Amino acid sequence: MAVTLAGADTPGEHLQLAAFTAMAAIVFIWLGRRQRSTGRNVLAPSETMRAGDRLIPAPPPSRGHRRAGWVWIAFGCVFLLPAVFNLLAAIHELID
Repeated sequence: MAVTLAGADTPGEHLQLAAFTAMAAIVFIWLGRRQRSTGRNVLAPSETMRAGDRLIPAPPPSRGHRRAGWVWIAFGCVFLLPAVFNLLAAIHELID
């Protein structure tokens, strides 16, 4: 019933949805792992910058960014479940 509510009727549509949600999961998990390992924000990385004739050092890694990495990973894992369900639905429709 949940699969029919997703709007996919053919195995091809289920496979497309599975591929899309799997790609989203991969991106969010990669983002979280990278942020967790560096301790810096991945979307706006902290690098040494030159301002005039001086170098401004990057801020140190923070626990907040490491915790945010865990949140990105958890958010990515939420996308894994629909990918599995859509893949199973496509296989089920191909068999029937």
